[in-house]
Amino acid sequence: MGSNYGQIGNIFFFLFLSFFLFLGYLLFLPFLKVIILSILITIIFYPVKQRLDSKLKKPILSSLLSTVIVFLFIIVPSIVLIAFFTNQVISLYPVIMTAISEGHSIEYYINQIPILSSVHKLFLNSLQAFHIDIDLNTVLKNLLSNIANFLIEQGKSLFINITFLIVGIGIMLVTIFFLFKDGEVLYHRVLRLIPLPEKDKNFLLSKTYTAIQGVVLGSVLTAIAQGILSFIGYFFAGLEFSLFWAFVTFIAAFLPIGGASLVWIPIAVYLFISKGLLVGFLFALWGTFVISLVDNIIKPVVIGDKTNIHPVILFFAILGGLNIFGFIGIFLAPIIIVLIDNMLHLYSERFSSQD
Repeated sequence: MGSNYGQIGNIFFFLFLSFFLFLGYLLFLPFLKVIILSILITIIFYPVKQRLDSKLKKPILSSLLSTVIVFLFIIVPSIVLIAFFTNQVISLYPVIMTAISEGHSIEYYINQIPILSSVHKLFLNSLQAFHIDIDLNTVLKNLLSNIANFLIEQGKSLFINITFLIVGIGIMLVTIFFLFKDGEVLYHRVLRLIPLPEKDKNFLLSKTYTAIQGVVLGSVLTAIAQGILSFIGYFFAGLEFSLFWAFVTFIAAFLPIGGASLVWIPIAVYLFISKGLLVGFLFALWGTFVISLVDNIIKPVVIGDKTNIHPVILFFAILGGLNIFGFIGIFLAPIIIVLIDNMLHLYSERFSSQD
């Protein structure tokens, strides 16, 4: 009787706990992205806070200074970039719409380049062989129109929700300050809740922590470097809306397959058509030996052997992360994959070895 009563009590307890955890999730849901972003920023900048701790010997002061550093070097530049990007999107929108409605057909531009023209003809012949009729011009125009509409809506939403943006930044700064101040206490509380041996818990959290620092920081530094270098290339090549395309390159740089080249290669083709062979050739050299080469320099140094996730897995994970979480999914997806990889490693050690 006693054991049955104890089992019923356990079931009731876990149901009760699950119910209130769900209610807690609903309470924090509106601020979940802000909280997750704050945690990521805190983890990346925690070594800075530890150095300040060793010099100042006052945790509150070092936490405050660390938060100020995050504000000056992360949040302020991000706000400025978003403002410039939004301005560029609003300026670019009517240009794209005019080009789509009044300009030459896309086939016209494709046929200006012999290689693309040959590929285009081969593609059309293949479709005709299967009796498939596709108006490539209409498809591409619709695609460009949808992208332009999406970007302009995002730009409008930033202005409409400017109050929410300011409140979100305030919440983020307060969260980051308390994570710096009480992060170790929270870390040990989480550590105690994990029902695993001490060795496994330390492995799981330490590997995940180093992977977050390496993967996120390596990806961000690479994207920033490629965004800046691409802007220099676009600007000197005489490309209109250089800042906009540099921002798009910055976003593309997070993708492990293709990366920044998904943006600068089509722009190089456009420069061949619009600016001539010399400008297009020089920009292609800049893209190949400067923009893309940075990826092979920064990531191995920062990430190193902190993760061995295959690029194809990361590629699909990041696309899925963007679909589920929005922009923050770029950072969350690698972390989720790293956690899964670490858990599978523990599973292999604990169960496969027993067999």
